[in-house]
Amino acid sequence: MSRNDRHDKGLIGRTLARFGLGGGEPAPLEQARLDIAEGRPAEAARRLAPMARAGDAEAQIELARLYETGRGVVRNLADAAMWYEAAANRDHPEAIARLATLLMSGDGAAAGGAVLSALFPNGVGVGREPEKARELAVRAAEKGHVAAQALAGYLHAAGIGGPVDMAAALAFYRPAAEAGNAEAALGLGTLFAGGHLGKADFATARPWFSRAAESGNATAQTSLAVDLLQGLGGPADAPRAVELLGRAAAIGHGPALRMLGVMHLQGGHVTRDLAQGETFLRSAVARGDVEAAFRLGELEAERVPGEAREWYRRAAEHGHKGAMRALAEMLRHGRGGPRDAVAASQWLRAAAEAGDRDAQFGLGVAYAVGDGVGCDLGAAASWSQRAAEAGHSAAKVNLGRFFMQGAGVARDPAVALRWLRSAIDDGELAAIVALGELFAFWAEPADPVRARALFEHAARIGDARARDLLDRLDRDDAERAARTPPRP
Repeated sequence: MSRNDRHDKGLIGRTLARFGLGGGEPAPLEQARLDIAEGRPAEAARRLAPMARAGDAEAQIELARLYETGRGVVRNLADAAMWYEAAANRDHPEAIARLATLLMSGDGAAAGGAVLSALFPNGVGVGREPEKARELAVRAAEKGHVAAQALAGYLHAAGIGGPVDMAAALAFYRPAAEAGNAEAALGLGTLFAGGHLGKADFATARPWFSRAAESGNATAQTSLAVDLLQGLGGPADAPRAVELLGRAAAIGHGPALRMLGVMHLQGGHVTRDLAQGETFLRSAVARGDVEAAFRLGELEAERVPGEAREWYRRAAEHGHKGAMRALAEMLRHGRGGPRDAVAASQWLRAAAEAGDRDAQFGLGVAYAVGDGVGCDLGAAASWSQRAAEAGHSAAKVNLGRFFMQGAGVARDPAVALRWLRSAIDDGELAAIVALGELFAFWAEPADPVRARALFEHAARIGDARARDLLDRLDRDDAERAARTPPRP
């Protein structure tokens, strides 16, 4: 008998029993399910326990659900896992899938102390076991369990419990998505839109996002809204995007709340309303959206810098690189509170180590001038190089100067020339002046003609330092002329 047949038979039995038409009392398992359906979970747990101990897999699953949700019993994930595992050992797909979910998240905590240990011999929580969770999810997925297929797809896409395997993620996601699982449809859309299967394919992603969104998945609604706003994978449709964001925001989805907040602040696709925008952002923060805290910092930076500093700190403490850098700038300049160069450099370092190239550049400057850290030209050059290699044009100029002057690195005019030319290609005016200095004062032999041409070009654009350097070249020319004896 299939699971669906058992479900139908159970439903018929419960219905007959409810109206007294069953020709007798319902079986204990059906009575327990009836107790749960009619709000008597404690009575259900009392009925289920002996059946579960006797090895009835269906009873074990029902009892595990009660322990997992805390209905009719003290919530205890360890006991839930124990009963799911008992049913899983009987090869029950639902039990295998639920056990995989518990072990993936590792919710709960171990019981402590003699009294708690006596009351809860299995503990009260479940340790996180991602490898076992992945193995179980695959096992249930291969039996056709739709939710397990979605879970297995996610675990392979995210590299949880084993290596990232996008091909396997696709293979697990697709049948679950085609069966109507919203999480799997969202996963498929993410694989295609994110370019995880090759080049980003928004046209293929959009229908999957749409399927998941129609099922009420808030993340999919927000993802589809982004595509509709930007015209990715199909025509742009801002009104529908706003409607989708509203639906996701109504159920508390942080990113949707944040996007609506930004829209109201900017007046994009909705009426500009600063108060409404701030309300949406604060709601997003309350639901754990770190980017929203950063946005509130930006909003308050000029109006209430002290409050902005705290919003930046809140986002920074949750790993937001931009907030770390913004907080460092406020601390360095004493905006919104006392100046604290040491704390500023610490936040700059955190952002720099997280890969923020602007922070890497700023930390290089801090080491060069000794602001909040000891003056260390080697560290300055090292951080400048990391930022330059990430494409930061001002860092390229500084790095070029370090190699030009031999400051913190071995002097190497050829390397200096390469970095300065790269910065010029980026449109960095300071690089033109620095290259002129290289030709005028550091190259061997010097090339004052090329240096003058570069200084004159920069001076025409408006660089004051270039004009000063032209004056210096004129003085040097005059001094050389004065030292040169006249020809006979």
